[in-house]
Amino acid sequence: MKALPELLELADQSGLAVVWDRALGEHLRGLLLVDDGVIVLNAWLDEAQQRSTLAHELGHAWYGHRPTGDEHGDARDERQADEYAARLLVDPLAYAAAERAVGTHPGALAVELGVTAGVVATWQRLARRTTIAR
Repeated sequence: MKALPELLELADQSGLAVVWDRALGEHLRGLLLVDDGVIVLNAWLDEAQQRSTLAHELGHAWYGHRPTGDEHGDARDERQADEYAARLLVDPLAYAAAERAVGTHPGALAVELGVTAGVVATWQRLARRTTIAR
């Protein structure tokens, strides 16, 4: 599980600056300005939301995503970025310990793991897919 400073270091190593902006509004958590090499995070987010959003935007950068306006392509890119974030933020052993402590509800696990419920739900989906594929 990566802490916020580790994610910021990963962004820096990837040549990306991270800035916080209070003007993003209540619905936009963050965005990647590809041409500027900047990840913008909503300054109103709590730490779990910041970590989860930063990891998601790092996923966009890793895959070289650019918004296309194509509904299906953009949805695929969002799913890939979500999966990147889940793999980056959720350690399988920490997840197993959290599940023993609080059960399988994504919200409870999110609090325990310090991520958003969306990251947990994505990780659960990936884990099921991996288990089924074996």
